[in-house]
Amino acid sequence: MGRGKVEMRRIENKISLQVTFAKRRNGLLKKAYELSLLCDAEVALIIFSGRGRLFEFSSSSCSGSSNPCRNLSFCKTRSKIAVPE
Repeated sequence: MGRGKVEMRRIENKISLQVTFAKRRNGLLKKAYELSLLCDAEVALIIFSGRGRLFEFSSSSCSGSSNPCRNLSFCKTRSKIAVPE
């Protein structure tokens, strides 16, 4: 038996919204990490929460001259994100 189909609509309950956001954010970060590791791809992921908090993942340093995001301010102040081993 598979999972039921989830109706795509805004979650009104603030607690459920926060829990769902955290779980899906962590899932996206994990997938970005896996894609960079398995396929040797350059991956950058930027997520802004509803409150404007920044979450990001980058498979390489943002300091290279060939990096397309070198002029963006959030690349210069990278947040620490735990990546699963």
